[in-house]
Amino acid sequence: MRRMTRNTAVAAAAFAAAVGLSVSSASATAQAGYVVSPGGAFEANAVNPTLTVPGATLTCDSSHAAGTLQTASADGVGIGDINSIDFAGCNVNGIDFDVTPSALPWKINVTGMSSTTRADGTITGIVAQITGFGCEATFAGSVTGWYENGANILHVTGGGSLAAQDDANCLGLINPGDHAEFLGDYQLTSAQTISQG
Repeated sequence: MRRMTRNTAVAAAAFAAAVGLSVSSASATAQAGYVVSPGGAFEANAVNPTLTVPGATLTCDSSHAAGTLQTASADGVGIGDINSIDFAGCNVNGIDFDVTPSALPWKINVTGMSSTTRADGTITGIVAQITGFGCEATFAGSVTGWYENGANILHVTGGGSLAAQDDANCLGLINPGDHAEFLGDYQLTSAQTISQG
């Protein structure tokens, strides 16, 4: 009886250890995700970012963004926040326009690593209004892009769901539902590195 009890205890301990190891391994795999070094606050500047719809292109002299980056994320969703962003010297065919971002923070998400130097992702939750002579339109949605390790540049490459909303009234140049391509290369003022854990 003692031998049986001892054997049962040994078997139970072995089973518990195996289950514990399995759970720990699974947890480690699930939590690996993406790592940002050093993370924290960031600032970035872009020269000549553009917003293009089928009938017009808005070009700005510059844009400045600031926000925060997490140090790690299991799935890459919301790994960063754009807490402020502004655009200066914007025009459409020489006519001055103002750009007013809202619904901040916009979210930076990592969707995968194409290479050790390229983290692919999206910016979601974008809302911004443009106003100029005889023209007003709000744009909302998401864009795609990628972050370049080493060069420390966030490349905003258009795509996504960014589109003019129902309030678009712009002499026929911008119409509700028009897809918008937002393009810009945002150079970070200090180094950040994104990797897969």
